[in-house]
Amino acid sequence: MDARKAPIVIVAVSALAVVVIILTVLVLGLLRSHGEMLRAFNELGVTFGHDGADTSSASTLLPDPERKPVPHASERVVESSGDGSVHDISGTTPRGGSLVVGLTNRNERTLLAFLTSGCTTCKGFWDAFRNDAALPRSVDRLVIVTRSNDEESPAALMNMAPDRHSVVMSSDAWNDYGIPVSPYFVLVDGPSNTIEGEGAASTWTQVGSLLSRAEADVEAENERRIDADLKAAGISPNDPTLYPHDLPGAGS
Repeated sequence: MDARKAPIVIVAVSALAVVVIILTVLVLGLLRSHGEMLRAFNELGVTFGHDGADTSSASTLLPDPERKPVPHASERVVESSGDGSVHDISGTTPRGGSLVVGLTNRNERTLLAFLTSGCTTCKGFWDAFRNDAALPRSVDRLVIVTRSNDEESPAALMNMAPDRHSVVMSSDAWNDYGIPVSPYFVLVDGPSNTIEGEGAASTWTQVGSLLSRAEADVEAENERRIDADLKAAGISPNDPTLYPHDLPGAGS
């Protein structure tokens, strides 16, 4: 190589090495920033589906859960640590009054919405409930449960609370039901004193699919129980006594 060209080649290689180092630092910084954002969203209860679409935004004009949408990949990523029992809730209202929410031995189904005033994803639900978002026909009432006033801001809740639905501040309820994240929803069936379904969701549509799944699970369980009872009584699924209209002379 020409001795006069050697310094030029060295300078060019050095410059290229510097560029590669700078690009590497930038890429590592972007990856680190992306990881921190994902952790922050996860702490807020916001998850992302397989297609990478952000499901954190919840509009006040949300689809009716009765339409039974396809379950979203982000549902039920987290589960409660509760004992599976139904607990009545005692606490206070944002205005300072005492409030007891009875859930056991009641002839109604209650949807418990565990929300906070500072959760970004929760804001969509607060707005929707304040604007009277329709409840599914299978749900008789909605009760919003926040943490107690030593962990929440009553003043903020008074500005966010809907007039139509009860809001009870009770950290004990969060502990009783083992709530892992907010927003989190628990469907309680009063007549049977059971929890029929629960899960995390970031939109009202996802809550609807959780409820639909819970109803399907209950129906399947009822069918299994009925089949077991019939089998114990010596009646098979094809027993003619189960189909009286098919018996001879039934139509005469």
